Amino acid sequence: MIDTKRLIIRPFLLTDAEDVFEWRSDAEVNKFMPYPCDESVGEVRQRLEEWIADNDKYAIELKENGKVIGDITLEWSEEDNAHEIGYNINRSFWRNGYATEAVRGLLDWARRELGVHDFTAFYAKDNGASGRVLEKCGFVIEHTGQYSRFDGSEFFEAVYVRLHIE
Repeated sequence: MIDTKRLIIRPFLLTDAEDVFEWRSDAEVNKFMPYPCDESVGEVRQRLEEWIADNDKYAIELKENGKVIGDITLEWSEEDNAHEIGYNINRSFWRNGYATEAVRGLLDWARRELGVHDFTAFYAKDNGASGRVLEKCGFVIEHTGQYSRFDGSEFFEAVYVRLHIE
Protein backbone atom coordinates (compact mmCIF):
# COMPACT_ATOMS: atom_id res chain seq x y z
CA MET A 1 0.00 0.00 0.00
CA ILE A 2 1.24 3.47 -0.93
CA ASP A 3 0.03 6.41 1.12
CA THR A 4 0.10 9.95 -0.34
CA LYS A 5 -1.49 13.15 0.94
CA ARG A 6 -4.95 12.42 -0.52
CA LEU A 7 -4.66 8.91 -1.96
CA ILE A 8 -4.07 5.29 -1.12
CA ILE A 9 -2.59 3.16 -3.89
CA ARG A 10 -3.35 -0.48 -3.19
CA PRO A 11 -4.10 -3.82 -4.84
CA PHE A 12 -7.54 -4.08 -6.40
CA LEU A 13 -10.39 -5.94 -4.70
CA LEU A 14 -13.38 -7.53 -6.43
CA THR A 15 -15.58 -5.11 -4.46
CA ASP A 16 -14.06 -2.25 -6.50
CA ALA A 17 -16.00 -3.34 -9.63
CA GLU A 18 -18.71 -0.63 -9.52
CA ASP A 19 -16.17 2.18 -9.13
CA VAL A 20 -13.92 0.74 -11.86
CA PHE A 21 -16.85 0.40 -14.26
CA GLU A 22 -17.42 4.17 -14.02
CA TRP A 23 -14.21 4.94 -15.94
CA ARG A 24 -13.71 1.69 -17.84
CA SER A 25 -17.08 2.26 -19.59
CA ASP A 26 -16.53 5.98 -20.29
CA ALA A 27 -15.69 6.64 -23.96
CA GLU A 28 -13.99 9.94 -23.06
CA VAL A 29 -11.62 8.23 -20.60
CA ASN A 30 -11.06 5.48 -23.17
CA LYS A 31 -10.42 7.91 -26.05
CA PHE A 32 -6.67 7.17 -26.27
CA MET A 33 -6.59 3.70 -24.71
CA PRO A 34 -5.65 0.61 -26.74
CA TYR A 35 -8.46 -1.48 -25.24
CA PRO A 36 -12.24 -1.17 -25.75
CA CYS A 37 -14.64 0.15 -23.13
CA ASP A 38 -15.99 -2.42 -20.73
CA GLU A 39 -19.70 -3.00 -21.25
CA SER A 40 -20.80 -4.41 -17.89
CA VAL A 41 -19.83 -4.66 -14.24
CA GLY A 42 -19.50 -8.42 -14.80
CA GLU A 43 -16.87 -7.77 -17.47
CA VAL A 44 -15.04 -5.51 -15.01
CA ARG A 45 -15.14 -8.23 -12.33
CA GLN A 46 -13.42 -10.64 -14.75
CA ARG A 47 -10.80 -7.99 -15.49
CA LEU A 48 -10.28 -7.40 -11.76
CA GLU A 49 -9.60 -11.11 -11.26
CA GLU A 50 -6.82 -10.84 -13.87
CA TRP A 51 -5.40 -7.68 -12.31
CA ILE A 52 -5.39 -9.23 -8.85
CA ALA A 53 -3.56 -12.32 -10.18
CA ASP A 54 -1.02 -10.28 -12.20
CA ASN A 55 -0.30 -7.92 -9.29
CA ASP A 56 1.01 -5.04 -11.45
CA LYS A 57 -2.08 -2.80 -11.60
CA TYR A 58 -3.21 -0.92 -8.51
CA ALA A 59 -6.30 0.95 -7.39
CA ILE A 60 -6.12 4.69 -6.75
CA GLU A 61 -8.41 5.30 -3.79
CA LEU A 62 -9.47 8.59 -2.24
CA LYS A 63 -8.56 8.67 1.45
CA GLU A 64 -11.52 10.89 2.31
CA ASN A 65 -14.21 8.40 1.31
CA GLY A 66 -12.66 5.15 0.02
CA LYS A 67 -13.85 5.68 -3.56
CA VAL A 68 -11.62 4.10 -6.21
CA ILE A 69 -11.09 6.82 -8.83
CA GLY A 70 -8.49 5.24 -11.09
CA ASP A 71 -5.80 2.70 -11.72
CA ILE A 72 -2.04 2.84 -12.02
CA THR A 73 0.29 0.23 -13.46
CA LEU A 74 3.95 -0.57 -12.89
CA GLU A 75 5.24 -3.38 -15.07
CA TRP A 76 8.61 -4.42 -16.44
CA SER A 77 9.20 -3.57 -20.10
CA GLU A 78 11.84 -5.85 -21.57
CA GLU A 79 11.92 -3.72 -24.73
CA ASP A 80 12.68 -0.51 -22.80
CA ASN A 81 14.76 -2.13 -20.04
CA ALA A 82 12.72 -0.08 -17.57
CA HIS A 83 9.49 -0.22 -15.58
CA GLU A 84 6.55 1.18 -17.53
CA ILE A 85 3.95 3.32 -15.82
CA GLY A 86 0.38 3.80 -17.01
CA TYR A 87 -2.69 5.28 -15.36
CA ASN A 88 -6.37 6.15 -15.76
CA ILE A 89 -8.53 8.50 -13.74
CA ASN A 90 -12.33 8.64 -13.59
CA ARG A 91 -13.36 11.72 -15.61
CA SER A 92 -15.34 13.11 -12.64
CA PHE A 93 -11.99 13.56 -10.87
CA TRP A 94 -9.90 15.06 -13.70
CA ARG A 95 -8.03 18.35 -13.15
CA ASN A 96 -7.52 17.85 -9.42
CA GLY A 97 -3.90 16.67 -9.49
CA TYR A 98 -4.75 13.07 -8.59
CA ALA A 99 -2.87 11.51 -11.52
CA THR A 100 0.28 13.50 -10.72
CA GLU A 101 0.02 12.61 -7.03
CA ALA A 102 -0.48 8.92 -7.84
CA VAL A 103 2.45 8.78 -10.29
CA ARG A 104 4.77 10.57 -7.85
CA GLY A 105 3.70 8.21 -5.07
CA LEU A 106 4.31 5.14 -7.20
CA LEU A 107 7.70 6.42 -8.42
CA ASP A 108 8.86 7.14 -4.88
CA TRP A 109 7.66 3.76 -3.60
CA ALA A 110 9.24 1.84 -6.51
CA ARG A 111 12.58 3.58 -5.99
CA ARG A 112 12.57 3.24 -2.20
CA GLU A 113 11.04 -0.23 -1.77
CA LEU A 114 11.98 -2.02 -5.00
CA GLY A 115 15.21 -0.24 -5.93
CA VAL A 116 13.79 0.75 -9.34
CA HIS A 117 15.61 3.67 -10.97
CA ASP A 118 14.46 3.61 -14.60
CA PHE A 119 10.92 4.29 -15.74
CA THR A 120 9.20 4.70 -19.07
CA ALA A 121 5.74 5.74 -20.22
CA PHE A 122 3.95 6.90 -23.34
CA TYR A 123 0.90 8.97 -24.16
CA ALA A 124 -1.09 10.00 -27.20
CA LYS A 125 0.29 13.23 -28.64
CA ASP A 126 -3.27 14.64 -28.58
CA ASN A 127 -3.60 13.85 -24.86
CA GLY A 128 -1.76 16.89 -23.51
CA ALA A 129 -3.10 16.41 -19.98
CA SER A 130 -1.37 13.04 -19.67
CA GLY A 131 1.83 14.56 -21.06
CA ARG A 132 1.73 17.32 -18.43
CA VAL A 133 1.34 14.75 -15.64
CA LEU A 134 4.47 12.93 -16.77
CA GLU A 135 6.40 16.18 -17.30
CA LYS A 136 5.55 17.33 -13.76
CA CYS A 137 6.90 14.00 -12.49
CA GLY A 138 10.23 14.55 -14.24
CA PHE A 139 9.85 12.41 -17.37
CA VAL A 140 11.61 13.68 -20.50
CA ILE A 141 10.76 12.99 -24.11
CA GLU A 142 12.78 10.17 -25.60
CA HIS A 143 11.14 9.78 -29.03
CA THR A 144 7.85 9.82 -30.89
CA GLY A 145 6.06 7.00 -32.64
CA GLN A 146 2.68 5.32 -32.86
CA TYR A 147 0.54 2.82 -31.05
CA SER A 148 -2.83 1.34 -31.93
CA ARG A 149 -5.93 -0.07 -30.40
CA PHE A 150 -5.59 -3.79 -29.78
CA ASP A 151 -7.98 -4.53 -32.64
CA GLY A 152 -6.05 -2.27 -35.06
CA SER A 153 -9.09 -0.04 -35.63
CA GLU A 154 -7.31 3.21 -34.74
CA PHE A 155 -3.75 4.49 -34.54
CA PHE A 156 -2.42 7.26 -32.33
CA GLU A 157 0.64 9.47 -32.68
CA ALA A 158 2.55 8.93 -29.45
CA VAL A 159 5.20 10.52 -27.28
CA TYR A 160 7.52 8.13 -25.43
CA VAL A 161 9.12 9.43 -22.25
CA ARG A 162 11.71 8.19 -19.78
CA LEU A 163 12.82 8.98 -16.24
CA HIS A 164 15.96 7.96 -14.35
CA ILE A 165 16.00 8.51 -10.57
CA GLU A 166 19.19 8.11 -8.56
